[in-house]
Amino acid sequence: MSSSWGLATVTKVEEIKTETLSGLLVYHRYEDVGYSTQAIFLDDGTILDSRFDERRSRSGMPLEYVYCTGKSIDWGKYGSEDITPQKNIVNAFVINFAMFQREGRGLYFYSDTKGSGKTMIACAVANEILKAHDISVKFISVTDYIELVKAKDDASRGNVKAILEAGLLILDDVGAQVENKDWITTALFRLIDRRYTNHYPTIFTSNVRMEDLKTDSRISDRIYSVSVPVIMPEVNVRRQIADRHTREFIKNIMQE
Repeated sequence: MSSSWGLATVTKVEEIKTETLSGLLVYHRYEDVGYSTQAIFLDDGTILDSRFDERRSRSGMPLEYVYCTGKSIDWGKYGSEDITPQKNIVNAFVINFAMFQREGRGLYFYSDTKGSGKTMIACAVANEILKAHDISVKFISVTDYIELVKAKDDASRGNVKAILEAGLLILDDVGAQVENKDWITTALFRLIDRRYTNHYPTIFTSNVRMEDLKTDSRISDRIYSVSVPVIMPEVNVRRQIADRHTREFIKNIMQE
């Protein structure tokens, strides 16, 4: 059973911008019935600071990286290395994220050197995307994901579901040594396959090249087919930052 109310005439439009809402409040009148309805709110798609902060805080990103953005990436720390290809891929992923979404494609940050900035850049990229896209972002390491699956309590199951279905996932330290058990392989395959099948982009970080991943071929093949490689310079950026902070700390205490 259906009814027709005829054409409505817009009588007033108000712009609404608060900490939690951004859009238009539209008042209209149906001539057939001779009265105005309640106003309709039309969201303009703006990612509000409150929503951005909430999603960032619930992402699971490490505290040291949760506030990183594109401005946090200091490409100059790689010295004489030509990092133009890496910069171009990272920028393209942020600017053209909708295209990556349609293809279900993500990035695979690799370097053999620990502390080369892979995880920090991955988090900075995710935060830039959160500013422009109304999606959920989750971060978890492979070993922590295995522990989460193993837990089996209601909260853990809820967290696993959120990771499986996140609009963008950062899966950190892929290729890290884990126990070679069937249930672990099954859990990782379920994660990778769910995201592969549903075109959910994933950012991987690893100290192992994609083609050298020692895991079930179904997992490595899916990662390979949907990941754009970002091969980072073999430079320990983390140690550079630590050395600078140590120098600044010593300088400050010497002045007191």
